[in-house]
Formats: sequence, structure tokens, C-alpha cells
Amino acid sequence: MLHGIRVVELSTEVGGAFAGRLLAAYGADVVVVEPPGGHAIRSLPPRAGESPDDSILFAYLGAGKRSITADLDSVAGRDLVLRLIARADVVIDSYAPGALASKGIDVARLIESYPRLLVCSITPFGQDGPRAGWRATALTAAAAGGQMSMCGDPDKPPLKTAGHQAHYQAGLHAFSAITTGLFAATKTGIGDWLDISMQEVQASTLEGAGPIALFTGSEAGRTAGNKPFAQWGIHECADGYIGVAAMPRQSFAVYDCIGHPELKDDPAFASGWSPDANEVLGVLIPEWTAERTAADIFEYAAGFRAPFAMIPGPRELLEWPGLKDVEFWQEVDHARLGRHPLPSAPIQWGEGWRGDAKPAPLLGQHNADIRAELAADAPGTIGADTAIQAARLALDGVRVIDMTAVWAGPYGTRFLADHGAEVVKVEGPSFADPVRTMGGARSAPEINQSNYFNEYNRNKLGVSLDIKQPAGMEALKRLIVGADVFIENWSSGVAERIGLGYNDLKKLRPDIIYVSMPGFGHTGRDALRIGFGPTIEQMGGLVALQGYEGDAPHRSGISYGDPVSGTIAAGAVAMALLNRERTGQGCYAVIPQRDAICSLIGEFVLAEALGHPLPLRIGNSDPVMAPHNVYRTRDTEPRIARAAGIEFTDSWLTIAVDSEDAWAGLKRVLGDDRLDAPAYSSMAGRHANREQIDAVIGAWASRRDPADAAAELQAAGVCAASVLTCLGVATDAHLEARGFLRAYEHPDTGPGRTTLSPWRFRRRPVPPAHAAPRFGEHTRDVLQRLAGCSEADLDAFAERQVTTDDLIPGAAG
Repeated sequence: MLHGIRVVELSTEVGGAFAGRLLAAYGADVVVVEPPGGHAIRSLPPRAGESPDDSILFAYLGAGKRSITADLDSVAGRDLVLRLIARADVVIDSYAPGALASKGIDVARLIESYPRLLVCSITPFGQDGPRAGWRATALTAAAAGGQMSMCGDPDKPPLKTAGHQAHYQAGLHAFSAITTGLFAATKTGIGDWLDISMQEVQASTLEGAGPIALFTGSEAGRTAGNKPFAQWGIHECADGYIGVAAMPRQSFAVYDCIGHPELKDDPAFASGWSPDANEVLGVLIPEWTAERTAADIFEYAAGFRAPFAMIPGPRELLEWPGLKDVEFWQEVDHARLGRHPLPSAPIQWGEGWRGDAKPAPLLGQHNADIRAELAADAPGTIGADTAIQAARLALDGVRVIDMTAVWAGPYGTRFLADHGAEVVKVEGPSFADPVRTMGGARSAPEINQSNYFNEYNRNKLGVSLDIKQPAGMEALKRLIVGADVFIENWSSGVAERIGLGYNDLKKLRPDIIYVSMPGFGHTGRDALRIGFGPTIEQMGGLVALQGYEGDAPHRSGISYGDPVSGTIAAGAVAMALLNRERTGQGCYAVIPQRDAICSLIGEFVLAEALGHPLPLRIGNSDPVMAPHNVYRTRDTEPRIARAAGIEFTDSWLTIAVDSEDAWAGLKRVLGDDRLDAPAYSSMAGRHANREQIDAVIGAWASRRDPADAAAELQAAGVCAASVLTCLGVATDAHLEARGFLRAYEHPDTGPGRTTLSPWRFRRRPVPPAHAAPRFGEHTRDVLQRLAGCSEADLDAFAERQVTTDDLIPGAAG
């Protein structure tokens, strides 16, 4: 898909390396430029030895790349990199803002010299704003964007998700933004400078709690821990833990599964989410799971299509039959580590191609080859009229038929809409997107007042069609004929059963781009299972890795699989558009959502396979760094979660000491002689004595405001950040200064705020923030304008589609 695309990777952290790894998997020639001592991630765990080539993390994130070494502080090293860039399509940069320019590699000048060049800069807080110079680790990055405040138990500190999740999320967004930028550059001849802030990526992924804070000023917290609802949580079973995530429409399947079919006849249990029903199910479900093993529950539940989920760890993932069925684990032979598995890339193209699997390079392995290529290759520059072309959004002119619902699909298609695509969201006249009705709304205007729905469906057009009726299907097919992209997140097999599979749509539009987002793919023994975001993160292996030390596996606090898959789907659309621009051909892309989660924990699985497993469920500790924790700070004024009537006053600070310089800075700020103990003079010594050190820091933090403490520590060179809550994100001064928080008004909810896309294309207009559609709001206009329907056609469609009794009361369209 990306054959012929040249990428120069100047990454210093996991996010940039992951973006490069995905580009390489789909055919790009990615050259990672490493310092003579090796990429920074080569020194991070897991490792099989002391050599830079013993890095298991780099064996995963460096897969498929070529490595060249260069000292960027030398004239020769700088000139080598500039020559590489002169022949490149993409540069990935995760140096601190201004750091490359200080070495003579100025991004602003580069994109002027090479107008088609796309530079993607990935930093903790973006290229500008009051915190642009702050450093971050996986711990502090998670804290700064709001997600960490939602993970954990209410009576314990906020909990970090496993591994490098904040960086992986940023890398995913960078990958999808890069493919979008490449399409735009191919179409218009204009590249760009992409500014990706890890904080903004996190802040745009706060599920329903983020939009509620933006619109109502209401707080959210860790009120539910592992069990927000009885049907949406993690329960103990006979041999460990089992997950369940049932939307209201799956409630009856759960009742049948747990041996209480009589509940289906009780109006109080119509959805299973009412307070009374939840209280009863909170007893019945754990009673039932406690008597059975996880494997027994998982297999038995499949017979009812009840969404129970196993919670496999790295070893179980390697042996998982469903993953073996689809050959998900691809074996490669590393020159130092030997044979090891790699997870397939997250997008499956056509009948099953999941990208190339090649081992990571040794440090500097391709020095001679790349230098020889540079000597033989004379780069050229491509000019263009930036003033005219750059006035357009990256996906301007692209039309998308969006059949997705809930969060994963709408999250992905919102990025398409934000960046210029005309996205037509199709709902059924008697079956709205479940997010509209999750709070109990059943009629207009209430179904148009979901802040959750409105945040992730802005900039789209809303259409209501009953595709179960011939008239509705006919209207939809007319729309498809004029569309570039069709995207759905139905369960496997649904599209083909209703006549909307890829082969069906190719007959209508031969070059259609079709993206399918099933929970578990379309092949293998897991394909027919259903699953929402919590199921996906459980089955994908993330949940087994994280939790308080010595405690249960812990959910992430959001439906983690949804935004991950949605981001990948947006990238798949852009890559397919790029491919069509180059070949004239459409294509079929599948994003198995469970598999996408596996790609975010690759180092855990590789470490297990190579006999160097990482520790699991270590709370907020780190395998190497210390101190590395979350500390309670001075209480705030009360913050109210209005719907639950709960008051919060707690506040928290994250600190991660990743070097001796940072340790010296921490000691200067705290000024406590107890930290001068000889036992604390090395990282290993501090790790062995981390409880004593944490006690000193905790006493200091308890008297401090978290924002002030973080600023003081950052000024001393220490990675630190407040644990921003959803309300804290909605009022954050740095996000405000960067224009990330924008005024937004919906006709049925009034004025509020929304978040800007975290994909900052600096040469293109700022994306709009048009209100999400009311239910069916644009049906007649869209069918007239895009499907060629006359007024008489529309009247006939309306008459033949549904009876008025089936319509949602008061809904338009």
C-alpha cells in the first residue's frame, strides 16, 4: 500500500517509533536515524542483555525498518540527515520543540525547500503553548490528558495503563494523520507540518465524560472502578476473572446465559441498566461467574451471543486459537535475538494481507547501503502554488457513507469529517445510534441532546433510512454510487446478509473503498463473537497487564478498544485513498478491533516469547525507573459529578525520575536531606528503596497544589504532571492557549465547548466545528443533492419506508 514512500524517522520515544513501524509494515521504506549509541528506546525494558541490539522493545518497534547512525551534533551527521530528508516523502520527528532546529535541521525551512514533504512532529504538549518545553514519560503523559483520572478504584490513586499507552496512542494518531497528509500531498502537490500533541490525543479520547465536562462543567471520576454496571465490568470467577460488556440490547442474552430467562418478562429489566435492575444483576452475575471457570463461561456464553470475555495475558495470547487461525503472529529471525513472533499490523487488506513482517535492524546495520544510495541519488525539489492549494482541508472532496454506531466507528469518521470529507451518517428511522438513547431518551428533542453523541459526530450530515425496506435500500445504494468510502462496524456476516458486502458495493461503484470494523475479524473461530470497547481491551490482552500491585486485572476507564480502532480506521481510509490516487483501484480493508489492541502491547508478548517477561500489574511503578508514582496533593474546592450527585476534592501529581539529572533536580526542589542517603545514588538503589522515597515525596506533595508542583519540578528537569480530570482538561490553560478548546453550539443543547482535532496541519485551515446532526436532519437534502432524488421520489420513499408508528416520536426525516 505504501510502496515507494520514503520515511526518515528521527524519533526519540515510543510514539514516533510506532508510527514508523506501521508505515514500514505497509511497505514504506523507513530509515530510522539513530545516535551512535543507539535509539533511546533501546535502553528501555524489556531487554535480553546489555547490548543495544538486545532491546526487545526495539525488536518490536524497529521491525521492518533500516537503521543508520548519525551524530546530529556534528556537521557530518547533520549533513547526512539533510541529504536523507531531501529524498524523503515523510519525516517523523519526536525531538523537543526547537531541538532539531538548534542542530541545523529546521523543519519550517525544510517544508519550504521541499513543498511536498510531510513532517510529523510528535511531542508531549505540542510545538507551542506554555508547556511546550515540558518532558513526559508514559506515566506523566497519561496524567496530563485526562485518561488516567478515569482509571482505577475510587478509594485508591489513579492508575496508569500498562506499558507506553499514551505514546502508542500518539503513534497511532501520527500514523493516520501521516497517511491523510500523504493523500493530500499526492492530490495537491503540497506537504505539511503536522503537530501532534500527546496531551491532545489523550484529551480527545475521554468517551462520554469528556464531552459532558465540556458542555455542562460536570466532573467525572473513578466512581465505578472495575464495575461501572453489573453488565459492564470485571467479575471474579472460579479460576480468576471474567469480563462482560453488554449494551441494553444484549441484556436478554445475558439473562438467558446466567440462567434467569424470566427477567426478560419483567419490565424493570428491559435494558438491565436501570438502577433497580443493576442492583439485582450485581448479585446474580457474580454468583453465577463464581461457580465457573473463565474458559467455561466464555464457551457457554457464545451459545447465547452473550458478550462475556476472557482476559488473556501474553502467554495465553501467543497460544490463543483464534489468533492462530488467522496467522496473527508472524515469525521473524532477528540477527541477535533469534526467531520471535511479531503481531500483525492492525489493518487487513483484501483477502488477508496484514502487512510485511521483517525483523528490526541491528544498530547501524544499513550504514553502508544507505550512504551508497545517497551517493548515487540526486534529489529534486517539487514546487507548487501553496497559496492556492493549501487553502483546502486535507480530505476536501471525499465523500463517506458512515454506517457505524456507538463510539469506535463514529470516532474514526469524525476525523474524516474534521479534515474536510463529506461524511453522511446513516441511522435507521426506528433505530437511532445507541449512544443517542443510552441515557433513556426515546423521542426528540431528547435523542438530539446526548453530549457523547454530539462530540463524536460533529461536522457530519445525518440521514434516516430504513434499509430493511426496498425503498430505503434503493436510496442508500444511490448514495453509494456517488461515494468514495463506505464504512461499517457491524458484526461479522451482517453486511453480506443484507446485501451490502464489498462485492455487492463494487457492482455499484467499482473503485469504492470499503472499511469494515468487526470486533474479531471475519475469519477464524472468534469471528462470530460480539464485543464492545471493554471486551476488546480485555480480549486484546491489555487488561491482564494492568492493575494495582497484587490485585485484579483492571479496565482502563474508557472503552479503550473503540478509539484505537477508530483511529486506525481513519488511517485505513486515507491509505486506501492514497492507493486509489496512485492506481485507480478501490479496495477492501478490515480492522479486527481485538487485534488492534494486541499491537499496543507488542513488547510484552515478545518478551514472553523470548523468555524475558515483563512484570504484570505493578500499579504505578516502573520496572526500572524510581521514583515513579502518583502522589496525593492538597485538596481542591469541591467538584461535582452532577448526574451521580458525587463531590470530589482529591487531586494528584505524577512524578517519573528517568535519569540522574532528574534525580538531582527532584532533590533540589524538595530540599529534604533524607533523599541524600547513599543507597539512593543509583537508579537500582532508588528502585530497591522506592517505598521510603515515596513516603518523603508524598509528605511534600500533600501540602502542594499539583499544577504548581508540576511546574516547579519541570523547571528542574523532572518529568511531572498533574492528573487532570475531565473537568481539568476542559479548563486547562495550556490547551486553551493552543486553541484546542473551542466554542461550540448545538441547537438542542445550546452553547458549550468541543475539542479541536489533535491532527494539526499547519499549512491547512483550522477544521470547522459544525454541530452534530439532529436525528435524520439532512435526509431530504442529502437524497436530493447526492442521490439525485426528486421531490416525488422522496415522497414515495417516505410513504414506502415505514409507518409513522415506527418512527422515533418527533424525529426529523
